[in-house]
Amino acid sequence: MAVRYYPTHRLRDLRELVERSADQFGDRTAFKDLDPAGQVRSYSFAQLRDDVAALGTALLDLGVEGKHVALVGESCYSYVVSYLAVANSGAVVVPLDKELTVGELVHLVDKSDAELLLYGDALADDAARIMDACPRVTAAFAISLYAAATDDPDHATDATDATGVPALLKTGRALLAGGDTRFASVEIDPEAMCAILFTSGTTGANKGVMLSPRNITSVVYGAFSLHQLRPVSLSVLPINHSYEFNLHVLGAIFGGLTLCFNDSVMHVRENLGRFHPEMTLMVPMIVEALHKNIWREAEKNHLASHLRYGLWLSNALRRVGIDLRRVYFKPVIQSLGGRLGMIVCGGAPLRPEVVKGMSDLGIEVYNGYGITECSPLISSNCALANIPGSVGIPIPGLSVRIDSPDADGNGEIQIKGDNVMLGYYKDADATARSFTPDGWFKTGDLGHVGRRNALFITGRQKNLIILPNGKNVQPEELEEHLLASIEYLKEVVVHVATDASGTEHITATAYLDASFVLGVGADEAEARFRADVARFNRKLAGYKQIRRTQVRDCEFTKTSTKKIKRTEAQGATT
Repeated sequence: MAVRYYPTHRLRDLRELVERSADQFGDRTAFKDLDPAGQVRSYSFAQLRDDVAALGTALLDLGVEGKHVALVGESCYSYVVSYLAVANSGAVVVPLDKELTVGELVHLVDKSDAELLLYGDALADDAARIMDACPRVTAAFAISLYAAATDDPDHATDATDATGVPALLKTGRALLAGGDTRFASVEIDPEAMCAILFTSGTTGANKGVMLSPRNITSVVYGAFSLHQLRPVSLSVLPINHSYEFNLHVLGAIFGGLTLCFNDSVMHVRENLGRFHPEMTLMVPMIVEALHKNIWREAEKNHLASHLRYGLWLSNALRRVGIDLRRVYFKPVIQSLGGRLGMIVCGGAPLRPEVVKGMSDLGIEVYNGYGITECSPLISSNCALANIPGSVGIPIPGLSVRIDSPDADGNGEIQIKGDNVMLGYYKDADATARSFTPDGWFKTGDLGHVGRRNALFITGRQKNLIILPNGKNVQPEELEEHLLASIEYLKEVVVHVATDASGTEHITATAYLDASFVLGVGADEAEARFRADVARFNRKLAGYKQIRRTQVRDCEFTKTSTKKIKRTEAQGATT
């Protein structure tokens, strides 16, 4: 069956994005964030255009054109203005993770050749240290639009006396009022580098991915070709990541959505209730936690049996064309802000039972696939095609092939399209290794193409376990099934570990639910896990069986998008 897409507009660059949205949506609210006093602040599409032009003009007055600008900050309106002002000024924006240590930030600022630093509140005490360690950086500006909170609520949000971006905005507005046209006159090359994004480095060192306006706008086009997004959305994920910024932030601008910024992962439930979003973007770990919490609260309130009966009745009615999910499960929906009905999920495959579980409750979850090198979107499930177990259909204009497929059709996923990066910054060798001689990008992910051209991910090439007998074991497959079959298992990494004799074994290193361990004791918890893995092994071919288990007393170290850093477990011994 041929893939259908929603018709949508194809952008030339990020300047057109800003101008087009202001013309189309004008005074409609584009963004909401929270000031230090906890008050909601709103900004329109017209204001976004004016602020981007003002800041861009001030930056040009500082000589920013052609330079690299590091941007480190919280998810907020001023971050968006800063990013777009830099990218549309003929400069290169370098978004960095605010959760990194000062040493890590110094390394990446230096590696990216940044000459200017724009920073948020979290970095206020360290900006000077970064400048001292990076002689190339000649200036630094705070991006916050708000003064620090005080006992005076009127002054708490007064930024008239602030330095940094507020001062630059004031300068830029004055220049524009005086007839300065430099910002509007900057020639934007859609094929030239406008951003350097560093990979998360779950299995290796960070690499600087060079993206162009065409790369970035192609995934905005792709997202709207696949999805009809809801009017109000909540931004939960780190804004420096391409998944959140390129798809969610820029997608919201393109589609005229109101995007509300969550100020902390600790406040997600609170902000769902504050902003009442109809959709959001998440990673699998958060969606799975959300699903578990729904059932945990039902058990706690002795309502689990009622919920199970409601699901049985609702599903029976749906089979005859009657959909009452939003009625039957209104209390669940209310606990999530009252309007949430759509979650787009990326970063890793999501277990089909979680997708179905959320859908049965009236919240559609669409799992997708992407990597930073592809700006990042490659494919996504959607209302047009939601294929269980897959990561969806490719965005339009993208070519996909499977290299050297095995007997099951699994091989490395390789792609061609406008979303594919320009290359790795100052690393020609790594760039060359990432492309085939005929120009296809090697994702490093293993999978196959199924019905309706949907992609199925089976693992990472780097994580693939190759046994002495030549057989291959995909650890992600085992991890997924372990998590689905062992209720108290919170996190697990399957890898090869070496024992004292030098023998290698397929090993499962696990982090167990803390309440479970506390209830039965550490020794008993480990024994039960070992026994449950043994039972799990009976379903597996002999060469796939897990021969050793390890239990850790803390969670795995993760990236800011909640991906486990596998090297931590893979370096362990049994």
